[in-house]
Amino acid sequence: MRFKYLLSGASLLAGAIAFASAASAEETTAERLLNADAETGNWLMVHRTYDAHRYSPLDQINRDNVGDLRLAFVTHFDQASAGGRYVSARNEGTPLVEDGFMYVQAGWSRVYKVDVRDGVYGQILWKLDPEVDRQWVSDATCCGAENRGIGLWNNDIIALTLDGRVMSINKDSGELNWEVQQADKERAESFTVAPLIVGDAALYGPAGGEYGIRGWVESLNLADGTPNWRHYTIPGPGEPGHETWVNDRTWETGGGSIWQTGSWDPETNLTYWGTGNPAPQIDAEYRPGDNLYASSLLALDVETGDMKWYFQFTPNDPYDYDEIGEAQIIDLNIGGQERNAVVRAARNGFMYAFDRVSGEFLYGTQYVDELNWTNGLDPKTGRPVNYDPNATLQKYVEGTVGARDTAVGIYCPTLGGGKNWQPASLSARTGMLYFTSNEGCSAYMPTVAPNPTITGGDYNVVTAQREWNGRLPAPQGTVMPQVFQGGSVVAVNLETGAPAAKQLMPARGNGVLATAGGVVFNTFRGGWLTAYNDETLETLFDLNIGTPIGSPPMSYAVDGKQYIAVLAGASVGGADRTRDPATAFFVPMDALYVYTVDQ
Repeated sequence: MRFKYLLSGASLLAGAIAFASAASAEETTAERLLNADAETGNWLMVHRTYDAHRYSPLDQINRDNVGDLRLAFVTHFDQASAGGRYVSARNEGTPLVEDGFMYVQAGWSRVYKVDVRDGVYGQILWKLDPEVDRQWVSDATCCGAENRGIGLWNNDIIALTLDGRVMSINKDSGELNWEVQQADKERAESFTVAPLIVGDAALYGPAGGEYGIRGWVESLNLADGTPNWRHYTIPGPGEPGHETWVNDRTWETGGGSIWQTGSWDPETNLTYWGTGNPAPQIDAEYRPGDNLYASSLLALDVETGDMKWYFQFTPNDPYDYDEIGEAQIIDLNIGGQERNAVVRAARNGFMYAFDRVSGEFLYGTQYVDELNWTNGLDPKTGRPVNYDPNATLQKYVEGTVGARDTAVGIYCPTLGGGKNWQPASLSARTGMLYFTSNEGCSAYMPTVAPNPTITGGDYNVVTAQREWNGRLPAPQGTVMPQVFQGGSVVAVNLETGAPAAKQLMPARGNGVLATAGGVVFNTFRGGWLTAYNDETLETLFDLNIGTPIGSPPMSYAVDGKQYIAVLAGASVGGADRTRDPATAFFVPMDALYVYTVDQ
């Protein structure tokens, strides 16, 4: 049996420091997670609540005093150390806070418990290092060594590792209860997503679409470490949707990976997960057909894994528009009718709303400034108006999809979106959804994508991604549209789907946090922590911490005092260096920065 108990003597426990006996905490029961919003000072799951609103009801830090935000303390977790081609790991996770104790998954999948009760010193109580194979991580992950968070279950922490393990860790002592290998390392499956804890199960899926994996969402029984179910995002022979993979065997490496945490509706018992692009990314000629259920939103029965409905945003996706972003659950008045809705800002540049029970399309509205790949959405179906149901290769608007080695495709929004994995926040104060986006266009040329897993060659994760993207950069001299290239922060009116406010930025941020204080917080890899007015998006506060930030902000309170926390640990992007050349000298950190205001 692959489920493996490790109660003593394991090398993984070498870093667990036993301060925790004096720092035991209440169990994180299913009932507490269901009512997580009522625990205003705590942040008990990655999106704070099952509806994925990521909204803080704390208002001590507000528009009037956010300009006085000051550093409360810094906690260094480890040296920002390298692994293979990665100079350092990237911290993209959201810390969890429960009754004055913080739980963090930082660089290289290491897990920490931090006592933050006194507000002046983040005291590390224990550390567990899973000792991931850093060279494998470097070879087998496309875009960085990052984990996006952990989960709490009873008296345990549930953590996923970059090399595909699920770990149960005692919350008090830091001892490893058990671990199980659930992702297939031979196929370059990795875990970057935070688990969603529902009852006694953890829900998650693997990254790795750049290497031609076949994506899946899994429910793992946390009592014994065995799967309850596994739902493949790419249908096999005999399964509905398999016919949309026209060429033989392309479904086996179809992508549809999972790398942002879903949401759950307790009323319907449906869980909503976005899926990644079909593989290969740009060479759609390799994989003719609509390529279900890649680039889609899936509504799954949380007990069985059965799919109740789906929506595919960009059929035959030739743009790499992963749609892995989280979906928010909310009741809305749309067109004078009360609807049980699920909404999401898609990477393809449109804001969508659906009936969360039936999947009925309610609206789709453009939120990026420049969008040229389609002329709009069908008001009844939500499909792109340029979609051809009789074609196996979608060309959409002329000039946006290239041809193998002969023609470049120039398309807007960029390959990175629109909104990407960086989480949005839905404010109970304004009713608006806030998120950070890319603005501008990309240009790529498709090229033949030979996949060694299908052609019979030796599978080598070092070279597989480079062979499998099916993507060449635009030839030198390609004329790009003269449009703004950068990022933005967007506020959307969810009753209409229309942007209510927008501020352009030199680069896209790491995700946002809306609070009851009328403030929206954002962070940037160039080191910036920024706060905006939640009605106008006017900048209220701007601070550079002097090192790259890769994580979205979160908020918690201890003894009635509110704090804003961010994880530092990333590399500086090109747009950040253009904005501020000094960032080229930034030294990556593996640390927690916590801010507050004096009363």
